[in-house]
Amino acid sequence: MKAVTTEQIRHLDERTIAAGIPAIELMERAGYAVARTTFALLKKRDARSVLLFAGKGNNGGDAFVAARHLASAGCAVTLTLLCRRGELRGAALHHFQQLVGVKVLEWPDELPAAAVIVDGLLGTGFTGVVREPYAAAIEFMNHQSAPIVAIDVPSGFAVRATVTVTIGLPKIELLKNLDSAGRIEVADIGLSGDVVSDIELIAPGDIHLPARRRSMHKGDCGHLLIIAGSEGYTGAPVLCAHAAARAGVGLVTLAVPREIYPIVAAQCPPEIMPCPLESVTGKFDAVAIGPGLRAPVQQDFSTNVVLDAGALVPEAIRPGVVITPHPGEMGRLIGKSATEVQATRWETARQFARDKRVTLVLKGAGTVVTDAASPLWINATGNPGMAKGGMGDALTGIIGALLAQGLPALEAAKVGVYLHGLAGDLAADKHGSRSMVTTDLINNLGAAFATFE
Repeated sequence: MKAVTTEQIRHLDERTIAAGIPAIELMERAGYAVARTTFALLKKRDARSVLLFAGKGNNGGDAFVAARHLASAGCAVTLTLLCRRGELRGAALHHFQQLVGVKVLEWPDELPAAAVIVDGLLGTGFTGVVREPYAAAIEFMNHQSAPIVAIDVPSGFAVRATVTVTIGLPKIELLKNLDSAGRIEVADIGLSGDVVSDIELIAPGDIHLPARRRSMHKGDCGHLLIIAGSEGYTGAPVLCAHAAARAGVGLVTLAVPREIYPIVAAQCPPEIMPCPLESVTGKFDAVAIGPGLRAPVQQDFSTNVVLDAGALVPEAIRPGVVITPHPGEMGRLIGKSATEVQATRWETARQFARDKRVTLVLKGAGTVVTDAASPLWINATGNPGMAKGGMGDALTGIIGALLAQGLPALEAAKVGVYLHGLAGDLAADKHGSRSMVTTDLINNLGAAFATFE
């Protein structure tokens, strides 16, 4: 799904209106999408009170529509205006005049407690420093315990949203500010026209799993070889192999140094075939190398290969492989610090993938996936609970499993990072982002994959 600039989305709005869909209708569709997401959060919390903040622009108008729909659904709705009523114009004014059953206050009136907050203050057209009274309203929102639904973008990228319902298409600036965005939902409001963009958000419509015939057997589902582990790093290979098995591959052979083989074999799920590294024989559909590995691997595999962690050394990176560095590992490959990599994540990923002709997965919030000829694909699934040891090992196993099942490198990487993040989100829902661990993510891979079966 293409990500767009503020100027591009403005042109799409103008074309759509010129094609016969009035601004009032576009605002109605946007506000209804916000109401739907807000209502789902209320239902999850078994609550009905909503507090909406609205400015005078289109975001405010979307908030008016959302308030009306929430009120009609039986919610207790309070709307707080950050402008005078006389400042409202156009479609926003029209929808404000349609409000029924909504308590309207003006900032800084005393505000009630609410189970969910909606941020409809500042949209994509805002630039510069957030000033009063908006700064105080944003500070108020951020200090509440209630989840926040941001409309289109978090206001000034200063609101710490739980969910951002971005309107029409994802915004490039939003994808660069994921710390503010929370989970991203894209509301299709029927915009007309095409855009040219080399930035894409990995969306559900981009996830295509390998086909499964009823008559398939394990040999038809791919054989993945994993080379991993070293003394002191016996958990990484097991997590990698377990995730690979959950990702649908028919066979998983896990090769580890002989000195840790007994420990790893004792930890492996029964579906995994562990063996000492020097005894590896046979043909494999894909190879995953690196989790917990310290010594370089000498074998040269001509098949589909994904490299991670200890395998991310310059001499192993050849055209056609998939590499999955975190920012520190990326920095070591190009002679820069992790901080420097983070400051130019997109540009660094694009340049390295083109120079080395590899498929690159640059991990982190907003994982970047690209290759020598493709756009930058940005992933928005996942959460802070995934900032724990072992998560990258699981991702390597998932991508390796998808390669072994026949997905091309770029597709395996895109699908892998999306479903890895989705499983992490499901794990966080069950265990909380603070307490979830990598095995929780792996145990939710089945539910993540089932979403697309």
